Amino acid sequence: MSTLARFVIRNRWWVIAAWLLFIVLANAASSALGGANYKDEFTLPHTETATVSNLLKSSGQSSQNGIDGIVVFHVESGDVKAPPPGVISALQGLCTPATGVVTIASGWGSINCAAGGVLDPSGASPKLLSTNITPVKDPTIALVDVTFSGNGTLKQSSIDAVYKPLNKLNSSKLEVEFTGDGFQGEDKQAGIPPELLGFIAALIILGFVFRTPGAVALPLASAIVALGTGTGLIGVLTHAMSVSQVTPQLAQLMVIGVGVDYALFIVTRHRRNLLKGMSVEDSIALAINTSGRAVLFAGVTVCIAMLGLIALGVSFFYGLAVGVAVAVSLTMLASLTLLPALLRFLGLYVLPRKQRRAIRAGTYVPSPRTSFWERWSEIVAHRKALLGVAAGVVIVALAIPFFSMRMGHADQGNDPAGSTTRKGYDLITQGFGVGYNSTLTLVVSGPHAQLMAAKVAEGVRDVPDVDPSSIFALPKPLNPTLTIVNIKSTTAPEDVKTTDLVQDLRKNVLPQIYAGTGDHVYVYGQTAVYTDFTHVLSTKMPLFIGAVVLLSFLLLMLAFRSIVVPLTAALMNLFAAGASFGVIVAIFQWGWGAEALGIGKGGPIEAFAPVLFFAILFGLSMDYQVFLVSRMHEEWIHTGDNRRAIRVGQAETGGIITAAAFIMITVFGGFILGDNRVVKLIGIGLASAIFIDAFILRTILVPSVMHLMGKANWWFPKWLDRITPRVSVEPPEEHAISQGDPGDDPRKQLVDV
Repeated sequence: MSTLARFVIRNRWWVIAAWLLFIVLANAASSALGGANYKDEFTLPHTETATVSNLLKSSGQSSQNGIDGIVVFHVESGDVKAPPPGVISALQGLCTPATGVVTIASGWGSINCAAGGVLDPSGASPKLLSTNITPVKDPTIALVDVTFSGNGTLKQSSIDAVYKPLNKLNSSKLEVEFTGDGFQGEDKQAGIPPELLGFIAALIILGFVFRTPGAVALPLASAIVALGTGTGLIGVLTHAMSVSQVTPQLAQLMVIGVGVDYALFIVTRHRRNLLKGMSVEDSIALAINTSGRAVLFAGVTVCIAMLGLIALGVSFFYGLAVGVAVAVSLTMLASLTLLPALLRFLGLYVLPRKQRRAIRAGTYVPSPRTSFWERWSEIVAHRKALLGVAAGVVIVALAIPFFSMRMGHADQGNDPAGSTTRKGYDLITQGFGVGYNSTLTLVVSGPHAQLMAAKVAEGVRDVPDVDPSSIFALPKPLNPTLTIVNIKSTTAPEDVKTTDLVQDLRKNVLPQIYAGTGDHVYVYGQTAVYTDFTHVLSTKMPLFIGAVVLLSFLLLMLAFRSIVVPLTAALMNLFAAGASFGVIVAIFQWGWGAEALGIGKGGPIEAFAPVLFFAILFGLSMDYQVFLVSRMHEEWIHTGDNRRAIRVGQAETGGIITAAAFIMITVFGGFILGDNRVVKLIGIGLASAIFIDAFILRTILVPSVMHLMGKANWWFPKWLDRITPRVSVEPPEEHAISQGDPGDDPRKQLVDV
């Protein structure tokens, strides 16, 4: 690593020019391909959802795989037996390539965009008019079901192209609201982007840490360059595979977080080297050869954690995982190449003015004052058992709610009261009942599909939690062997009874109806899709967590030549994950403080949240663990004194870890300002996880446990040492700094690196 650092220093102009050229080329390539093409693709292999999706596709009915959105029309007076003025023409106007709309179903007729976009009254769905349900609950409300094209893929531009023209119909006589997953977050209010909030927080905190403009600018410059390059490359990636629309924002937040982490660690080490009397070039080389190695290992663990999402077998995570891993890799590369080049240009200007003057004059004397982290590390060493038990109790208490976590999909009833999705949800509940917010489709396939559909419609009428007034079989089959029966539950989409209904229909009710025939009936629709999604993630989560933990364990075992250190790291990260999950369960499922946070009632935890949280948290936690233990490991190699190694490691990295944590907490905490429940869940979950990790685990529990373990921390079997490759984080730093003559410039004193 020192060879790389010296090469970068000698060719610093070329390195900076190469990064600038890289940014230009990456973004030019993305622009040449038509810009980024983000889209959410959602497939679930080996599930009933996937079976039905493939069946519809092979039958030429791919449009039925599209994502739905519900438009709610509410007239102030009268009823909706006839469409309000302007509604039909506006609906017909949706049949354009820009919207990607394939079918529009309403109580006044259906519109098939592929057949010219003409309203077909014979295809009316009476159950979408509250005036036609039994009993009539509110005759002023009508629903229009808009189906977008694609196999679980939906672009934001398509949603906007539907929302904007229909939203213009709002008047004093007609209220138009949009709900369902297709329109989730459509009317979100603009605010301060979390990534901008992160940059502001980083600027303020780095100012307190470094107290000099040059050092403050370096971590941000490194992050900006990685962002500029990563945005272009992820844009190119969107043309090679499906990349979720949330990927760029998540990548930006990760780059800010890890970029500041990595630069903080390297710059702090460089500053300490300068204060020891090393020359600028030797100091940079040693910082990269020591702290740079820790950055390399930390970056690899983050990438491993993110790429582990691919093992879940859910297409939604593929592009997201690769995109974030690319961004983190670029951040790591910028920290090891661009950062040392910029450090060489700054020279001593990474130090505060007073220290620069003292070093130039040869009069610098280290401050005799004991820092807070030195005092705290001594307290932990003296009170290791007491503090360790106390920290453990806090972690266990926070994790208790985790054991009652129910994964699922929170419906729009949890959205802010003023959002269009919430108002649409409430209007549907008012006019039709809460179950009409669910989407359950019974897909009938076989030689006697239409006859079987009639039997199915009659057979599910008395099933508990099925609304008998909602049952609607298509008057005409999709084709001779395929048709659909739509039903609604009497319970909300997120209700556990609705999930149980899906399972009951699949396992008990429907098989009895089609048994012995050549037909088959499947349960489909968004409610069933999320049921399958939850099942897939819950069953694969142990494998995913095990794979990520095992790979990280092996990597740290090779790096520190120890069994106990990586085992401790893995356990601590699992504790942090459990505690943070407990926090989000208490707030979002149990409803503690939910009203104050504008979350709404308690509901299930989004199925994707635990695995995404674990991947991000595990990666960032390993950053902190590597930074902490690498310094301990270095001191252990020097002295063989476990107590001193832990104290020195904690004293010298505690400030860096907590400063980086403050920045990340501010970044993720900015999500709380959003209107969306899922956004709030991500923000609160990750902010609490980082707080727990940095201020309880790394500050108290990890050093306490390592003090209690003693020299066993560094035990590594000889037979394992012989067969494993040798890699190193933080190689031993030689202290052979030449003293020279009294008149020599201390900056020119040499050290063997």
